[in-house]
Amino acid sequence: MLTQLLIRNLAIIEELELPFYGGLTVLSGETGAGKSIVVDAVSLVLGARADKSLIRSGEDKAYVEAMFSIEQNAAVKQLMFEQGFENDEIIVLSREIYQSGRSVCRINGTMVTLQALKDIASNLMEIHGQHEHQALMAEANHIKFLDAMGEAAHQELLLSVSELSEECNNKRKELQKLVDAQSFRAERLEILTKQKAEIENAKLRIGEEEELSRIKETLKNKDKIIRLLNMANEILFSSDSAAVPAFFDAMQALYSISALDNKFEELYKRMNSLYYEAEDLQYTINEMQNAVSTEDMSLEEVETRLDAIRRLEFKYGISIEEVLNKLESIKEEINIYSSLDEEIETLQIELNKKEKQYFEAAQKLSNSRIELAETVRNRIEDELFQLNMKAAKFFIDINTDKSKISAQGFDSVSFKIAPNIGEEAKHLSKTASGGELSRIMLAIKASAADKNMISGMVFDEIDTGISGETARVVAEKMWDIAAYRQVIAVTHLQQIATMASKQIIVKKLEESGRTLTTAHYMTYDERINEIARMLGETKTESGSAKAHAKLMLDEASEYRKKHAKKFD
Repeated sequence: MLTQLLIRNLAIIEELELPFYGGLTVLSGETGAGKSIVVDAVSLVLGARADKSLIRSGEDKAYVEAMFSIEQNAAVKQLMFEQGFENDEIIVLSREIYQSGRSVCRINGTMVTLQALKDIASNLMEIHGQHEHQALMAEANHIKFLDAMGEAAHQELLLSVSELSEECNNKRKELQKLVDAQSFRAERLEILTKQKAEIENAKLRIGEEEELSRIKETLKNKDKIIRLLNMANEILFSSDSAAVPAFFDAMQALYSISALDNKFEELYKRMNSLYYEAEDLQYTINEMQNAVSTEDMSLEEVETRLDAIRRLEFKYGISIEEVLNKLESIKEEINIYSSLDEEIETLQIELNKKEKQYFEAAQKLSNSRIELAETVRNRIEDELFQLNMKAAKFFIDINTDKSKISAQGFDSVSFKIAPNIGEEAKHLSKTASGGELSRIMLAIKASAADKNMISGMVFDEIDTGISGETARVVAEKMWDIAAYRQVIAVTHLQQIATMASKQIIVKKLEESGRTLTTAHYMTYDERINEIARMLGETKTESGSAKAHAKLMLDEASEYRKKHAKKFD
């Protein structure tokens, strides 16, 4: 339930703060005073489209804040929990609109996305105005109106059909992908098989490219390497002044004195190590000479192999490791295509099973709709009768198309009405006047007033086209709805204004060269004056309208007392 509304710099409202209560609250005032701006403010904080043209002239931004009590709203509490908010009995929604077009949404002071705000707000309050009349005329929406009036079992069927339809559609998409893949399987398998053979025939090894690069550099410098290794070998071993024999003689000399002192022994050990290291070096040089001289690959062969490796890397990856990884993925894809027929068959069986479940659930939902339609039709006709459409016959046509799978099942729903005896039932858009649409909408809402639905409703001048006795009955119906939910109504009708448990007067005035909107709750005497104005009395008249207004207020009070259930 909305408990507080704060508006800053919205249209002609500079700043306005209003508390709200249960029951039926009416906003009245002269045309253009700003009543609809209050509704616009509520719409904004509930997530409606933000238009920077709503910002008060000369200001950088507009701000709207609404406080709601959610003590008995389990749906909102669950959504708040899912979005990470603490469990509380109060929730504050706010919205800022900037001249740049940017909009900032907050829940309990925490910035959230517009969608997150809408998810919460959609369970707090709904707004009904001329735009919903248009929605009522659109046949595509009739199924939603009907389903909304179903009991818990009907809602469970709706959820089940919606989930099953999504599962069916997902499996159909998967199956179509496999069927599409099957259509070019032969061509794709041919390509994959050639790629697999190309990589496997290359017999790549991890590290081979680096090894070949080293061999290439060795072969390019083969003559120089052999010449210098020979030179080193000759200096160490073969020349008249070869180093290794000299190392041996020095080692023998030091051995003779090694026992005399530790320092001589240390010298001997170092010379001994140097000699054997040099001797080992001789063997290594000889091995390298032989290896370079007898390398089994030519420079041309090495370069050809490297070119082959790099072509594969260009096609399949930037390294041998990546090329080999690509080979594994090619093998996997070949296996997938090889087992494609089996996968299609398995998925088709799963889809058939899921579709069977869907059609069974959709049929149950259709049967439930048929029963619901009869109940709802009777209730709406009763409400229309009370709304002075005594001869009206309301029809709910349900047509089925069992070839379709949708979240709403295979039904389509159409509302029709025959306003008068002897008239053929026609679609609402072809028969109903503005006043009739208002009453039909109210009849639908009244027939579902006792459902556990959204706890707050705003009616924005839906009384268009009605007057007299019909207006009185409409007022009573709005109070009947308010017995179950908070109702806020913008109206020009005195019958609805008098039925309100509380009335707000909205006025437009000029101050310091600026136009301002003010609003406050009226006292009993102020209400008499306002309703007299709505009846058409001016200051120069006798005051009979005031007496009439007082009588209407008293009669409305008596009606509310007799029909009090929750708020009054």
